[in-house]
Amino acid sequence: MRSTITLLLYGGFAALGAASAPAAQARVPATAIGQARGAVALDGDLQAPVWRGAPTLTLLQQNPFPGRPTPFRTSVRLLRDDGHIYLGIRCDDPDPAKIAVHTLQRDGDQSNDDGITVVLDTFAQKKLAYAFQVNAAGAMADGVISPGYLNADTGSPVDYSWNGYWRAVTKRDRRGWTAEIEIDVRGLQFSSRQNRWGFNMSRYVPRAQLTLAWSGISLDAQATDLQREGHVTNVAGLEQGSGFQFDPYGVVRHDDGQGVSSHAGFDLKYNVNPQLAGLFTFHPDFSDAPTNLLNVMVSPYAQSVPETRPFFLDGTNVFTFSHNLGRYFIPFYSQTVGLRDGLAVPANEGVKVLGHAGAWTLGMLDMQMGSSEVSQATNLFAGRATYNISSRWRVGTLVTHGDPAGLTDNTLASFDSTWSTSTFAGDKNLSIAAWGARSSGQVTAGSPDGYGIDIAYPNDLWWMDFSYNDYGTALDPAMGFLQRPGTRQAFADINWQPRPPAGSALSWVRQFDIYGTYTLVTDASGRVESEDWKLIPLQGITQSGWSGYLEVNPSYEVLTAPYEIVPGVTLPAGNYRFANVLAGVTSPPSHACWVTLEAERGALYDGHYEASYPALNLSALHGRLNVALQSALVWFYGPQGRGSVRAQQLKMVYSFTPDLSLQSLVQYDTVTRAVATNTILGWIIRPNRILHVVWDHGLTLNPNLLQGRQTLTGTTLLVKLDWGFY
Repeated sequence: MRSTITLLLYGGFAALGAASAPAAQARVPATAIGQARGAVALDGDLQAPVWRGAPTLTLLQQNPFPGRPTPFRTSVRLLRDDGHIYLGIRCDDPDPAKIAVHTLQRDGDQSNDDGITVVLDTFAQKKLAYAFQVNAAGAMADGVISPGYLNADTGSPVDYSWNGYWRAVTKRDRRGWTAEIEIDVRGLQFSSRQNRWGFNMSRYVPRAQLTLAWSGISLDAQATDLQREGHVTNVAGLEQGSGFQFDPYGVVRHDDGQGVSSHAGFDLKYNVNPQLAGLFTFHPDFSDAPTNLLNVMVSPYAQSVPETRPFFLDGTNVFTFSHNLGRYFIPFYSQTVGLRDGLAVPANEGVKVLGHAGAWTLGMLDMQMGSSEVSQATNLFAGRATYNISSRWRVGTLVTHGDPAGLTDNTLASFDSTWSTSTFAGDKNLSIAAWGARSSGQVTAGSPDGYGIDIAYPNDLWWMDFSYNDYGTALDPAMGFLQRPGTRQAFADINWQPRPPAGSALSWVRQFDIYGTYTLVTDASGRVESEDWKLIPLQGITQSGWSGYLEVNPSYEVLTAPYEIVPGVTLPAGNYRFANVLAGVTSPPSHACWVTLEAERGALYDGHYEASYPALNLSALHGRLNVALQSALVWFYGPQGRGSVRAQQLKMVYSFTPDLSLQSLVQYDTVTRAVATNTILGWIIRPNRILHVVWDHGLTLNPNLLQGRQTLTGTTLLVKLDWGFY
């Protein structure tokens, strides 16, 4: 195995030379931002005198036919004053009645909406950037982009936990729609002496599955790929904020059986310099965080849970470790801070540092935890630093210290290196990443080391990923997540994604995706513990937006201990070989109503397994109302008995305006046999002044129904007001 890693490393870094071979370099577009001569009124009217003579750029078709003319013509005008950047965007549409809008909610899912995305790389280093999205109804979403970050649920490279100071107004007419965007740069980090920023824009038309962009006109590109960004100039001298931000909050809550209580706290933020910010928090409160969706995963291994608490989401991109490491090893897993065994642990105070200094990106979190029935009072620390050796090569380190239970003196030190390019063999994407880690203070015998490598070739026709990871038996990230310590894991994923030519018998198909994955897991001695194939002989998406797949999944699994696969049915330890078939179909998500039907059937361990996962999504009232109904239905029949798990969840969101929304989640499952509800009224008075009214009943802090402890909460009603100053 070690010799294989050596060969992979040698071959991977030898590719650097190939990437530097002479090739036609893509043109990097550049433009200057104009100076506004007068006030810019946000009303969607681009005929106002202030826009006359403003520098204008044009978006080109990127997908499905790069550079080809399209009736969805899009032009963008750019202006600035002392403290703002303005964009005036004209989006032509040959049939405006078919413009799709599914949400008005702030930071809502706009992936199936007609909309615009703006990317600003204020340090022009191709590593970190801000993203601003506006759909045709004026709904706003914003976040940050950084290397290695990928939302595990949506696949988006944008971390939407960040909220900036900006406004957007849209207007429809017979030609299509317009948008005016005002970005207050006091909410950004940048150097006022720097006169060039990285910049890109894209427009998406969901009914045509068509994307236009300014820079990176290739099927292998997207606007959030910072390696393909363009440049804007005339940004020097923009005003920056005072550096101070004070966010006090108060909470009043009523708990069933406990009565009324209240408490207060605050966040204090100070920009040490325009690139580096420090944050102190006193009695942080997480009551406004939405609950996680229930997860029915028929697996004997622990599953990671997505973070939903805003305090920990802020800076998630900075703490992301290595490239494509996935869900199986997370050196710093924020769910360990404030949560243990499905129970909340109080946090007294904490310090956080986030920012950039030259080629450095820094993140630090230090939290003083109070005692609880499942943990002792303790201090928890996590620190992350990355350094950009070049625009393509980044190295970093991540250190954690502390045990959330307060029982051991645990430390984890790790290192990672990522090299990526968009010009491999001319214009292809390639990433090569390696990592290493060591823990101390653990009580388990064995190696405390871990290491791995990943080589990714994520392009349109061929999408490939190869990785190898070795996790020592005693590797113990107490503040992290490690699914299977003491294992070696090899992974290969090869996708062939052809596009049938126009006029052919298959031209009704937009793109096929035929692929296979192979996962091999062994113990430290090389004995096989898991072997899994996923073979997709048929998968694709049609020109009208229908998609479907057929998957064959042969597997081999060794259970080292008895496993309760469903309530009341326990499998004995032993070796199992089995196979099943999966199939699914999804109607066009650009429509106001769309459905997904997925089903599995076949052998599982020594029994028979059937499962279905239907989902219904509805958008109405021009995006104000969103309804999502999802079910998971699992049946298992084996020699040890038969059992089932059923879970249903209904999520509804009504947006009165883009800044005022009411969302409610109702869930039921046959494991806890409880109806759980989480309802939140959120009003963004200003970006840093927010009112939340929350009603909870019967929630579990562990959404993995078949793994770990399930402790249900009672009924709670609370009001939280965050009133910030800057």
